[in-house]
Amino acid sequence: MIARRWRGWADGSAQADAYVAHFEGTVRPQLERTEGFLDATLERVQDDRGRTEVVVVTRWTGMDAVRAFAGEEVDLAVVEPHARAVLSEFDTRVRHIELADGDAFGHLELIDIPAEAAAHEPWFNETLTSVNTAVVRLGVIDGDFHWHKHDEQDEFFLVLEGELLVDVEDGNTITLAPHQGCTVPKGVVHRTRAPQRTTILMVEAAGVMPVGD
Repeated sequence: MIARRWRGWADGSAQADAYVAHFEGTVRPQLERTEGFLDATLERVQDDRGRTEVVVVTRWTGMDAVRAFAGEEVDLAVVEPHARAVLSEFDTRVRHIELADGDAFGHLELIDIPAEAAAHEPWFNETLTSVNTAVVRLGVIDGDFHWHKHDEQDEFFLVLEGELLVDVEDGNTITLAPHQGCTVPKGVVHRTRAPQRTTILMVEAAGVMPVGD
């Protein structure tokens, strides 16, 4: 599965509302007619400059489906004229995140986490294994993730290598060094940032979408 992230910024709530209406009325129906499109989420949050940041994450069966929507230059953002008119700034390029399906390792199977992390480049996210009703995920990241939340589930982060900054919507930032961790409660809007290549483990309920609800 591929997650495709795009962000835009509106100077006021009226402009943000206009973009959301445009997305729901025009963009989402177009996406739903595209083969290989799975679903989309839209999150809005105030940034540190007082603007409204709008984050759209679409999910696809693979890169061929993304090309059917975006064209051969898959990293270029598709921003329609109405969106350009109501947003003061927007990403001209998108970020793709590879989300591996299923458990990578079964019960009683040895998991060499450093070797597994070394085999992948940012941005990568996979479920290593299941533990009762929870899953243990491996993330290889470099740069900033987007603002998101999980409505019904807490999320635990543990840094194995590198450095992870967890920004919370209230303005607080938690900085995690290797072998440090923290839990983000359900419903809390947050984002993670890595100033360098960073390997993390995440523990959360099975079925949680890594890119947010």
